[in-house]
Amino acid sequence: MRKDKIKLYFFEIILFVVLFVALFVSSKNTRIVLSIILLLFTLLIKFLFKKKRIIQHISKEVVLLMTGLALLYIGLFYAFGFIFYSFTRQAIRFGFITLIRYIIPLTIIIVSSEIIRFALLSQDGKIRIRNSNRDYSKSLTLVNMVLTDLIVYVNVYDISRLSDFLALVGFVAFASISSNLFYNYYSKRFGIKGIIIYRLITVLYVYIIPIVPNMYIYFRSFLRMIWPYIMFIIMENTYGKISFVEPYNARRKNIVVVTIMIIFMMLFTMLISCQFRYGVIVVGSSSMKGTVDKGDATIFRKYENQPVHEGDIIIFKYENAKLIHRVIEIKNVNGETRYYTQGDDNPTPDPNYRVKSDIIGISKLNIKYIGIPTLWLNDLFS
Repeated sequence: MRKDKIKLYFFEIILFVVLFVALFVSSKNTRIVLSIILLLFTLLIKFLFKKKRIIQHISKEVVLLMTGLALLYIGLFYAFGFIFYSFTRQAIRFGFITLIRYIIPLTIIIVSSEIIRFALLSQDGKIRIRNSNRDYSKSLTLVNMVLTDLIVYVNVYDISRLSDFLALVGFVAFASISSNLFYNYYSKRFGIKGIIIYRLITVLYVYIIPIVPNMYIYFRSFLRMIWPYIMFIIMENTYGKISFVEPYNARRKNIVVVTIMIIFMMLFTMLISCQFRYGVIVVGSSSMKGTVDKGDATIFRKYENQPVHEGDIIIFKYENAKLIHRVIEIKNVNGETRYYTQGDDNPTPDPNYRVKSDIIGISKLNIKYIGIPTLWLNDLFS
């Protein structure tokens, strides 16, 4: 293995270890600490690796295009807010403290991470293992950049709670992977100026604009997941012929596969958010054993005053929990409709009765065992 390859992998591994430790040693000053770490690694990389220049006559056009895409992204975000959501004031308002604790550290993080990304992707990282050449450096770079994003967002969530942990690891991480795959592609072909401008605009606007759409975390993450793919399509259609052109059939196949994945992710996001007509709930008890078992996922239609009949399985609020039981009797008392429920595996009916305001939805479809991993995680956090 050549000396430069050893330096490359040594740098990648050390960076990974430092970022991994920083992820679990978070505090209110995490962003400042991360900015210092990345700044030191940026200075180190200047001494260890050769600098590569990207000389292209389209560089200014690409930077302008990335600026336009950043503004379009923010415009779409606020357009969704006007159409589907309300607006809320930012918890963090622009001022001197915000400048010191958020804007300056995040600017250093973005600029430093892109310099590091570009320097690492510019090196030859292939090594021979079992007669096979593999470029592990690209994968390590992607992992390190995703870790950087997670460190930035880790203080936003209370990772001792299952819902926040899943939002951070699942949706924030998935969105970060999608974004960083695009950043890797762009950096290797066009350099770092466009990405830095794009990231500065799409990250820092929240500290400058005083109001923001009160959009559900899953939809924000979903938008972040699909937007890099849209940008990739735009970049390839605009500048793809400059370097290479994929065979038409291969490109069409990739577009079809990714489109199906996006549709699936969109439907999944809509279900778990429970913000639309249909939602999904994981069953955490055995009270409906034989019909709906523990670990099953039930897709339900939200209750909107549609008729509920005896024998229907409903999801309803009970104290601080959501239960899924069968309606065994319906009574009308003094103009109030009362629903009496019982679990199919319970020997006695539920105490008291349910009213319309208690009902969340009516079960429509049961998917066996798909929610078991969620229950395992819930037990772990409990």
